[in-house]
Amino acid sequence: MREAVYELLTTISARTPLLMVLDDVQWADGSSCELLGYLARRLPGHPIVLLATCRENELSNNATLRSLFSHMQREHAIEYLHVEPLTDAQIATIVSHLPDPMVRHIQSQAAGNPFFAEELAHSLPSGQIEQQSIGEETTALPKTITAALNQRVRRLSTACQQLLGKAAVLGGSFGFPLIHVMEASATDIEEEAILDLLDEALSSGVLMEEGTGTRITYRFWHPLLASHLYNNLSATRRARLHRRAAQVLQQVYSAREDGQAAAITEHLVKGGAEAGQIVHFAELAADHAYALSAYPEAERQYRLAVQYVEAADPQHGRSQPSHPLPAETRSRLAFLLERLAECVRIQGKFKEARQIFERVLEVRNHRDRATSGELDSQEAQIQSLLWSEIGWTWRFTGDNQRAWQCCERGEQVLRAAGITTGPARARLLFQQGSLHWQEGNYADARRSINAALKLFEEAQSSRIQPAGNAGDPARLTRIRQTLLGDPVDLGRAHALLGAVDNAVGERAGALSHLNTALALYERHDRQREIAHVCNNIGYVHLKQGHYPLARNFLQRAFTLAERIGDIPLMSVVLHNMGELALLSSGNGLEEAELYYRRGLALAEQINDREYLSLWNADLAIVLLKCGKIENARECVGRALTIARTMHNIPCTGLALISLGNLRIAQARTTNNLSYLKRAKKSLEHALSLRGLEVETRAKGQVALAEVASLIPSDGKDIPKI
Repeated sequence: MREAVYELLTTISARTPLLMVLDDVQWADGSSCELLGYLARRLPGHPIVLLATCRENELSNNATLRSLFSHMQREHAIEYLHVEPLTDAQIATIVSHLPDPMVRHIQSQAAGNPFFAEELAHSLPSGQIEQQSIGEETTALPKTITAALNQRVRRLSTACQQLLGKAAVLGGSFGFPLIHVMEASATDIEEEAILDLLDEALSSGVLMEEGTGTRITYRFWHPLLASHLYNNLSATRRARLHRRAAQVLQQVYSAREDGQAAAITEHLVKGGAEAGQIVHFAELAADHAYALSAYPEAERQYRLAVQYVEAADPQHGRSQPSHPLPAETRSRLAFLLERLAECVRIQGKFKEARQIFERVLEVRNHRDRATSGELDSQEAQIQSLLWSEIGWTWRFTGDNQRAWQCCERGEQVLRAAGITTGPARARLLFQQGSLHWQEGNYADARRSINAALKLFEEAQSSRIQPAGNAGDPARLTRIRQTLLGDPVDLGRAHALLGAVDNAVGERAGALSHLNTALALYERHDRQREIAHVCNNIGYVHLKQGHYPLARNFLQRAFTLAERIGDIPLMSVVLHNMGELALLSSGNGLEEAELYYRRGLALAEQINDREYLSLWNADLAIVLLKCGKIENARECVGRALTIARTMHNIPCTGLALISLGNLRIAQARTTNNLSYLKRAKKSLEHALSLRGLEVETRAKGQVALAEVASLIPSDGKDIPKI
C-alpha cells in the first residue's frame, strides 16, 4: 500500500506540482503516522510538498507522531512553521461586513481564532452587540463551536471536567491557591489529587501554564472554552460557586482585599449576594481604582454601588416625605454619586456629570419634615461647591452664561450662610478666573485667580489633618479635599495663572507658574493634574521653539491622559502634537493633519464646543497649506458657527483669521480681487476684537500683511504666485 501511494503521488507530480494538506495530524493513528514518515523520506526530489497542521500542545498525546517528528527533524526532512493567533485587525478583516460593535465583540470572543470568528459572525443576531455588564449571563455559543469544544473536553476524566467547570467560574485564568481552596472546601479532596487533575488538563492542552515558583497561573486554552464550561453549569450551581469564589477571594486576600475587590464584587453580584455586601466591595473596588486614577473602572464600580444602595431602598433611593432615607444612607449615597460624577466628568461626559451632581444636591437637600432652618457652615460650603461643579460642566460645553449663573448660585449659598472667605469662596473665584480667561478678559482673570490663590494659601496655612483615615484622599471627594485645605488647589491656581500669562505672551512667567504647579502635583502624586500641566508646559516650550522639550512633555501628558481615560485632555494633547509636527518638521503637513483630525474626533465625542471651534479653525489652515481648499472651507464654516453660537471672543477671532486665510487662498486660485477684499475685512474684524491671545493676534497680523502685499496698487489683477 505504501508503494502504491508513493507511485500515485509521483505519477501526478510528473504532470503538475503537488501540494497535499493534512489537517489535525495530532489525531492520526499509528499506521497513518508510519505512512506519513515513509512518504516524507521518499518524496524529496519530486515537486511535492506535504503540509501538515497540528496543535503543538496536543502532540504529547500521540507518542508515534511525536517520535516521527523528532527523527525527521534530525534528518532535516521537516520544517516547523509556527502559526500565531490572528491579530484584532486580521479578525476585523474577516468579519468586516458586520457593524463595528459586532466586530469588536467578535474580536474579544474569538481571541485570534479564525474559525471561532467566522462561526460567531454567522450566529450573532443582527443589531448592535452591547458589552455585557456584571451579573449578565454568558451568551450561548454557536453549536459548531460547542461541538468543537466538546470534542476536547470529553477526552478528560469526569473529575477533571468538574474541576475545570469550577475554575471557569473564576474566569479565563486562575491560580492554584484559589482553585485548591474552592475544591477542597467543597469535597475535602487532597492537594495532590487536584494537581493530578490539573496535570491532566495541561497534558490535553485544555489548560496552559504560565509563570514560575509561587506565581504560577493556569489559563484556559481559549476564552470560549471557559465560557463553554461555565454555560454547562446549572444556574443554581453557578450562583453557589460564585458565592464560594467570593468567600475564597476574601479568605486568600484578606490582607489586601482592595486589590481583589472588583473580582469579589463580580462574584457577589453573579451569586446573588446581599445588597449591603455588594455595595461594600463595589465601593472598595471603586475607591481603589480612583486612587490609581483608573477612572473608567472607578466609574463602573461606583455605578454598581449606587445601583445597589438605591435598590436596597423601597423607593429606589429617591425618598419621599413619607419615606425619608436614613441619614447614614443619604450621606453614603451622596458620596458615591459625587465620586461617580467626578469620574464621568473627567472622561468628558459633561451632560451626564451635570445630572449626577444635580442628583447629589437633591440627596443632600432632602430632609425630614421635622428638620428645618438654614444650612450650617459646612453644608453651605459643600452645596456652593456642588453648584460650582455643575457650572464646570456648562463651562466645558461652551455655555458660559449658565456657568456664570451656577457661580452666582454658589455665591448666594455662601452669602446666606454668612461666609465671605475660606476655600469654598476661593474655588468660586478660581472658576470665575477661568471663565474670564476663556472669554479673553485677562486682567479680570488675573484678579480673580490671585484672590483665589490668597484664600487657598490661607486655608493651607490653617489646615488641620483629620484624625484616623478621615483625611485619606481615597475617602474624600474633590469638594471635601478643598474644604480641608487641599494643597493641590494651590497648584491649580498657579497652572491657571500660567495659562493666562501664556495667552498674553509672557512665556517666562507662564513657565514659572506651571513648574510651580507641577512640583505641587508631583509631591502629592496627582496623576491627572500632572498630565494637564505637562501638556501646558509642553505647549509653552513649543511656542518658544524648544521642540525636543515640548515633545517630551506632550508625550508624558498623553501617556497619562490615555491611562486615566481623560478624553478632553487627550484631544488637547493630540492637537498640540499636530502643531509640533507642523513647526518642527519641514514636511510635517500630513502628520499635523492626522493629529488634528484625531484631536477633533475626540472633541466631537465629548461635544466640547470650544475645542470643536478652535480645532476646526486650526485644521483649516493645515488643509489650505495642503491645497484642500474645499475641505478647509467646511472647517472654517464649522469653527465660525460654533464660536458665534457660544459668543466666545477667542474662538471667534481664530475662526475669522482662518476665514481670512481661506479668502487669500481662494484669491490665489481664482486671481479674483474680491476675495482679497473680503479677506481684509475678516482679518480687520478679528484684530478689532478685545481679548485675543497674543498668538492669535500675531497670526491675524501676518495674514493681513499678506493681503496688503497681494492687493495691486493700480487696481489690476492679483499677481500670480
